[in-house]
Amino acid sequence: MISVISVLADLSLTLQVIAFVMLLYAINLKKVGLAEHGRASSLAVYVMVPTILYMFYSISLGFRLPEYGIILGLHRLLGSIVLIFIILFVTNRWRFKKKVHMDIVAVCWTLSLLMGIGVYLISHDIL
Repeated sequence: MISVISVLADLSLTLQVIAFVMLLYAINLKKVGLAEHGRASSLAVYVMVPTILYMFYSISLGFRLPEYGIILGLHRLLGSIVLIFIILFVTNRWRFKKKVHMDIVAVCWTLSLLMGIGVYLISHDIL
């Protein structure tokens, strides 16, 4: 029987991958113009918001992976860093909004996504 949590996890992963592909497209849009890049990046963030709500929900349920705790811990740490930077970038509240900082966030997002896929695979007994 399929559980609601399983369906939400599948949806969350799907939205995260879509948001990441949108981010890659937004990075490519820098060549067209910064306004287009900013709008596309913001849209990728908005697509990601429901997944963050799901992750907080799973944390509230006590989701843990004791045997692979380092992966989940690093995923949460990098994800938190990404969230802080994204909030600052999207709201234009950080005066040090420079390419190097955006590159750092892109790398953190990539690593967090890869670890999140690992968490998904482990929690669904695929690995």
